[in-house]
Amino acid sequence: MKPKKKSDQERRIILGVETSCDDTSICLLEFNGTPKILSLNSYNQDFLLSKWGGVVPELAARSHVKAIPPLLEVCFREAQIGPDDVTEVAVTTHPGLMGSLLTGINLAKTFAMIKELPIVPVNHLFAHLEAIHLTEKVSYPYLGLLVSGGHTAFWWVKGPNEMEVLGTTLDDAAGEAFDKGGKLLGVGYPAGKIIDELAKDGNNKKYDFPISYLRDRPGKMSYSGLKTALRVKLAKMSKEEIQENLHDLCASYQEAIVQTLRVKAEEIIEKILQLKVRDFETPIVIGGGVACNSRLKTIMQERFKNVHVVNPLYCTDNAGMVANWASRVPELAVSFPECLGLDAQSRFVEKK
Repeated sequence: MKPKKKSDQERRIILGVETSCDDTSICLLEFNGTPKILSLNSYNQDFLLSKWGGVVPELAARSHVKAIPPLLEVCFREAQIGPDDVTEVAVTTHPGLMGSLLTGINLAKTFAMIKELPIVPVNHLFAHLEAIHLTEKVSYPYLGLLVSGGHTAFWWVKGPNEMEVLGTTLDDAAGEAFDKGGKLLGVGYPAGKIIDELAKDGNNKKYDFPISYLRDRPGKMSYSGLKTALRVKLAKMSKEEIQENLHDLCASYQEAIVQTLRVKAEEIIEKILQLKVRDFETPIVIGGGVACNSRLKTIMQERFKNVHVVNPLYCTDNAGMVANWASRVPELAVSFPECLGLDAQSRFVEKK
């Protein structure tokens, strides 16, 4: 059975499901030419993550199983519609933690089987960047910067499903650098948000942490050396000194993370796209959890002309961005019952 083609003007109600890592999220989105979120509810595991200092895959998958039923019930109640109103299901199938992904996929398959609906398999990296269209109109092509706990990459975006990787990290992602730095500094979890707040009262020039240049590899970046530099610096300081200078340490460490992204954006524009930064007016879209960082937003908007940052509501993993992406690619819907054969994929962008 071929998937039914849907025109942009046909009213669609999309059930979005996101369980790629630790956040459980359900959304009901109406699309009738433009996306409208009817209900979006998410559950995060920060209280578990703060105990363990990060994501524990098995615990994350189990938490999704418990969180999905009440989230689903609340979404339908808030949207004031019923399961029979849903026209398709959108679910993150890649990339992510296998156990977590499969939990969401099983929900999508079960719903689709009961209602005989198509499923749109969603690449949640693409969804992160395309979430900009939930609140703004941004034309193609654009330069996308995806910064999260698991991924840091620059993309040349020609359409919702036409994205080419221009640059990526060789090791840690920017969000991972925040998390690992936060653990060394003892600030708690989620470290990125805490460091951002502490840095606002600090001197970002007090400590000289390395910026990843890698001039011989345009578009490539590394954060492993930064983490090591922080560890070495802290090893030379007493607990009292660290506490007294915590705001400055956070500000300086954060500065190295975000300045690396600025430097690499300039490098990609000039060395890969072969354009001048001062003349570059193509939109730059920043998405992913680290897009919430206030210093990153300031630096990028000061340096480049046409910067758009995804609304904080849709920066972290959420089903709103999943349903939104599905609404933009109706041709990718897999019809029933073929959709019941969809599977998860843990990786998408290789670090090399």
